[in-house]
Amino acid sequence: MTVNRGSRRVLEKAGLRYVRTFFEEWPDHIEGAEHGDVDYALSREEWAAAARHR
Repeated sequence: MTVNRGSRRVLEKAGLRYVRTFFEEWPDHIEGAEHGDVDYALSREEWAAAARHR
């Protein structure tokens, strides 16, 4: 979720990058859902580069 800053920070520290914010209709309302959900991604090349540096 967009509002879950802690989880978003963990994704960024792991090397993933923000891709987009999107909105879905969920059966149960969760506080903060009105701000949307986020996608993060890591390309194959980014993953391989990170793996080489370990």
